[in-house]
Amino acid sequence: MILKSRISLIRDRRDSYKCDRCILNLVRQQLMQTDENIPKLNQEQQILTRLKQVFDQLGVIIVTSQGQVQFITQRGEQLLNQYFDQKNSDSLPELLQNWFKHEILSLTSNGKIPSSCLPLQIEKKGKQLLIRLIASLSGEQYLILLEEQELRSFSIASLKLLGLTKREAEVLFWVAKDKSNAGIAKILGCCEGTVRKHLEHVHKKLGVQTRTAAVMVALEKLGLLKRGIVAISS
Repeated sequence: MILKSRISLIRDRRDSYKCDRCILNLVRQQLMQTDENIPKLNQEQQILTRLKQVFDQLGVIIVTSQGQVQFITQRGEQLLNQYFDQKNSDSLPELLQNWFKHEILSLTSNGKIPSSCLPLQIEKKGKQLLIRLIASLSGEQYLILLEEQELRSFSIASLKLLGLTKREAEVLFWVAKDKSNAGIAKILGCCEGTVRKHLEHVHKKLGVQTRTAAVMVALEKLGLLKRGIVAISS
């Protein structure tokens, strides 16, 4: 602001040359334009800073089509060390490298790239690492997203996450324990008609028609199908 004031004073001097005045006018206009852009630049800088903070918390890896790591976030490096005991940050672990090559081959053979592929799941100490190949950033770069989750069990609490009410979840839980409607009614302290009504609601919500199908769909939605009924907890 002080510089612009001085420029204004110089412009008013009668002994200023015409060329000087032209130059000073241009400088003054540039300063005014810079002042007008400062709020916008500050806002953009704040957005970029927030995006960087969020990005740093994600497990993100950018790799070439050959699997060479070009960029990895701090969180991504932590997850690789935790699940693969990875020491070399320049390349993917062998298991991850094989999965990546398989996915790339599938994409290449199909001739089209979907928005995401089937994730690779790795379990360790009650948690699982979901690894997704999101999409091709370009012809030579790919984005891999690492996400750690708590392992779900076939429990009443997890069944409620599928949109079931507490009572519906309780009924389906005991169905999976091979209890009859009469047995479930006795456990829950209600009549068999109420159990049947809850089962009807469960079937409708899960889009099935049988008790067995309801359990299987619930297992699938919870990501427990490959581990089967062993994952069912009491």
